[in-house]
Amino acid sequence: MSNAYYTSLFDFLDVNNIDYSIESNIVRFKDYPFSFFLVIQSETNTYIDFIKKREQEQDSFNSYLIFIWFDLWESKQNVVLSKIKHLFGLSIKIHARKTKVEIVNKLDCEHFFNKNHLNQPVIGYKRIGLSINNELVALASFAKRRKFRDDSYSAELLQFSTLNNHHINGGLSKLIKHFIKNHKVNSLMTYIDLDWSTGSKFKKIGFETQSNRNFLNFKLDNQSNQRSVTNDENSTIFNTGSIKSLIYF
Repeated sequence: MSNAYYTSLFDFLDVNNIDYSIESNIVRFKDYPFSFFLVIQSETNTYIDFIKKREQEQDSFNSYLIFIWFDLWESKQNVVLSKIKHLFGLSIKIHARKTKVEIVNKLDCEHFFNKNHLNQPVIGYKRIGLSINNELVALASFAKRRKFRDDSYSAELLQFSTLNNHHINGGLSKLIKHFIKNHKVNSLMTYIDLDWSTGSKFKKIGFETQSNRNFLNFKLDNQSNQRSVTNDENSTIFNTGSIKSLIYF
């Protein structure tokens, strides 16, 4: 790749002796079922082209194409690298049974998500965290439950994150169990970002795919380098959609 924008990514791969090859903007890995598409700023970026690239990667290499965007790499490189470490199984592992459940206030929630999540913080109605040695290592925010016509109740898992470079085995399940114990619901819904995931790990804990959500276009604030959703169909910054998933209780 001629663009040196992602140099520290290749440094990470080299230091960890991860075997890779590069073709244009795609980085492939011999021993892993995914590839990276390193997005650079361009007026030619389109959603349709990116979906075609993902399909081609799946057909030719049986590999899921993950999109790493230039703006997120610049503004939250530590979070991106943390997610990459997790993909390669290089995160620090903590068992959820060693953590303590705690209720997190709005300010601490915003601070944690700002440091450890790619997206802007979604504070939510309830914020439940896991801590170890008085340090917050995982956090989930939940929307207020809603009642449907059949008298059932559902809520939404709005955002979940672990401390950068950490993986909490059983962490999300522990947070969900605590939420439903104190807020009786029949189901819990969440959206899974297709830029990074197929949703397989959510399926392992009981989530079922309901539908795919359309992609979102974003505009970029040149001063803060922060994204915000836009209706501009000509935007060259977007995601590849999300999966709407539900777990029933």
